[in-house]
Amino acid sequence: MPMYQFACRDCGQGFEKKLRMSQASEQQDCPGCGSENTQKVFGAVAIGGVSRSSSPSLPARPVSSPFS
Repeated sequence: MPMYQFACRDCGQGFEKKLRMSQASEQQDCPGCGSENTQKVFGAVAIGGVSRSSSPSLPARPVSSPFS
């Protein structure tokens, strides 16, 4: 299921919810204040795979320069 980001128009809190695509357009209640006055916001998209932070550290390659 995709993760969607929302923001509350009343208290300003941002929150995420895992929803079916068919539920994505439905109004979501704010977990902070309970308001129904929320909106879906666009955020970064996560694609499955290994993140850099969880992969082993590799030595940095030296930067080549046309001036050396």
